[in-house]
Amino acid sequence: MRFTVTDDEIVFDDGGMNLLSSEALRELGSAVAQLRGGVVVFRSGRPHIFAAGADMAEMSRFTPFEAYDFAQLGQSVFAAIEKLPCITVAMIDGDCFGGALDLILSFDLRYATPRSRFSHPGAKLGIVTGFGGTSRWRRVLSRPAAHQLFLANRVFSAEEAQSLGLIDAVGEPDLDRLRALDPAGTQMVKELTNRAPHLSPRQLLLLAERLGGSF
Repeated sequence: MRFTVTDDEIVFDDGGMNLLSSEALRELGSAVAQLRGGVVVFRSGRPHIFAAGADMAEMSRFTPFEAYDFAQLGQSVFAAIEKLPCITVAMIDGDCFGGALDLILSFDLRYATPRSRFSHPGAKLGIVTGFGGTSRWRRVLSRPAAHQLFLANRVFSAEEAQSLGLIDAVGEPDLDRLRALDPAGTQMVKELTNRAPHLSPRQLLLLAERLGGSF
């Protein structure tokens, strides 16, 4: 198994580069389905690498229909992470490239060690990510920052990633503070923020009232 799951942590370790293959995505989906509440940290069990992105060797063998199914699989797993009622934290240590960068955009909070690096080389490779990164970035990045990330073909340091808005901080999260938050309030805020881009202010107000909160 590539993923070790506890009540408050998912550890990704495939014994190599932590590739997001079809099988890895299915296993991740099963791991996410086991989570219930609280605060969950996603991290790598490999030294110096968070994840290397999609399995390019596997992708090179896809038929067009298989490529579509692969993209849909990744999108469904990442959407399931977004919809979790708990607070999700990506703890990045090492390289976070390609599809792995799409993955961290589905988490509520992102922290990285100083040695972490970030890149999305799809444009250089002549492909566009099918995992939703080119749409999900709108929640955390400005358009110029997204262009730097997706078009410039650069490898960004942790400090540069923080300046772009890709990660929240270089350092460790205060998990005790996060765990002290009210779970019901957390779930309400997450639902409102996730649905905000798709609803009018009036619709958001009605949703907040239905969930038991207000602005």
